[in-house]
Amino acid sequence: MSADVTLLPGPLTNARRPTWVPARPAWVDITIGLLLALLVVSLQFRAGAYHAEFDNDEISHYVSGLFVHDYLAYGIPRSFLAYLRWWHSHYAYVGIGHWGPLYYLVEAVWMMLFGESRASVFLLAAGVTAATAIVLYRIVSVRLGRVAGAGMAVALVLSPLVQVGTSELMLDMPITLCCLLASLAFGRYLATGRAVYSILFGVIATAALLMKGNAASLAFVPVFSIAFSGKWSVLRRPSLWAAALIVVAVAGPWYALSYGQVAAGFRYAWGWDYTSVALPAFATGLLTGPGAVFAVLGLLGFLRVCLRGVLLSDGGVTAAMAALFAGVFLFQVVAPADIQFRYLSPALPPLLYLAADVVCRLAAAWAPRRRGVIEAAVFCGGIAAIVPSSLHVPAKPQIGAIAAARELWSERRAQNPAVLVVADEIAEGAMIVELAMQDPSRPSLFAIRGSRLLGGGGYNNQDYVPRFLSPQDVMDAIDRFAIPFVVVRSRPGHNRWKHIDQVEQARALQPQRWTLVYSSGPPEAPWRIYRIAGNDAETADPSRLEQLSAPHALGGG
Repeated sequence: MSADVTLLPGPLTNARRPTWVPARPAWVDITIGLLLALLVVSLQFRAGAYHAEFDNDEISHYVSGLFVHDYLAYGIPRSFLAYLRWWHSHYAYVGIGHWGPLYYLVEAVWMMLFGESRASVFLLAAGVTAATAIVLYRIVSVRLGRVAGAGMAVALVLSPLVQVGTSELMLDMPITLCCLLASLAFGRYLATGRAVYSILFGVIATAALLMKGNAASLAFVPVFSIAFSGKWSVLRRPSLWAAALIVVAVAGPWYALSYGQVAAGFRYAWGWDYTSVALPAFATGLLTGPGAVFAVLGLLGFLRVCLRGVLLSDGGVTAAMAALFAGVFLFQVVAPADIQFRYLSPALPPLLYLAADVVCRLAAAWAPRRRGVIEAAVFCGGIAAIVPSSLHVPAKPQIGAIAAARELWSERRAQNPAVLVVADEIAEGAMIVELAMQDPSRPSLFAIRGSRLLGGGGYNNQDYVPRFLSPQDVMDAIDRFAIPFVVVRSRPGHNRWKHIDQVEQARALQPQRWTLVYSSGPPEAPWRIYRIAGNDAETADPSRLEQLSAPHALGGG
């Protein structure tokens, strides 16, 4: 990007710098950026990100990135869909289709440069969060001073929502960064009228949509930005509509093809029944994000924008931040994917910006001579209010799948490289992702999901039903595919899948065939690996195993 095309406002000149804003030596900003990155990584370590198994959606996010990496490294001579079918039949958690492919491409390139380890991908996640905090620091500090900028950036990093989004391999923080940059681009477009910023907004918005569907909240940014600034004349400019054309032309076909899979994961239906529940829930979630102090101040700042509008003399930053906050909140209370507070992550940077803006305005109005002291006191108080909830973010549990997967690899049969994973939903995925990570010749092991061979249901198994009626039927299914190893994790609970009990009963039917070769893990839910006599001497039929677990559509449907 050339020097005169930038999303971030430039440094204040001496001519327009208020007396209370000190000069901006570069080393100070660089130091603050490095300290923010160090804080992000420290919080990841505190949460156990570098040592615990993957959980929930991050299972699919890692496996999908690993798949794209392997395709780029080893599979390009084959067609993408053919390689997907082959790879997915080994590790059936590729989520392309339910989620967009772009972040997985970024992840794959990162893996090529820095490796495929857990530490590597979490350093990527740390980099995304640190970059988001640094951008927020920049846009706040240029207008309001380094104290305000550093305070808001630290508040963002300490936010429980951001901590969870960084210690888990999720898409929330990449979407947050893209939404922030896209909104700044549109604000700069309103302020300058230059078509390059409208095009840049369209490009970044398209990139975000090719990661995850909730980036569609950016569609509200132009609407609210124009309304808050009163610059309605921009509607007559062809350059405004260039952004929409880019989004529709590039991201539109993807969503036309994949919307069915995306909608299959919705927990609610479109309409007021969802909105009436989501509205108060997400309003409560705003307090969880930046903390009660900054949430209230941010809402006051947003209310000021709504009532008084904004000027574009700040490069359109304030209009863009208010528009992004409104767009994210409105989208989440309308789109019925699910009610999870982490979906509000893109609203946190603009809310914190608006909080800093209103604090500085009030301090300047009430006590201009003591403005810096008042601001510092408020920002420190707001951060102190976040700290208790920040310290109570739970560490990721370690369930023993890493060690069990290592043992499975030591027992693997070259002529019959298959294993049936029988565990609850999260543990099943955690084991399969560990097997994929440790595979030296990926994909070389058929890691068969028990919930697919022995059960059935809709997306995320929300309509789960057992596939077989009796333990003998289960044993026959294991023998039909000559599966030589079964790994079992049996944990009491009300969501326990019935096929887990059926496998235990099948073992009791023919105990002489089930040899326990490994048992370890938490006492309440240990991992046990059984070798199945007879099957361990068979030679696998790769075509049958591929047909068993191959996807029927993108996203592993």
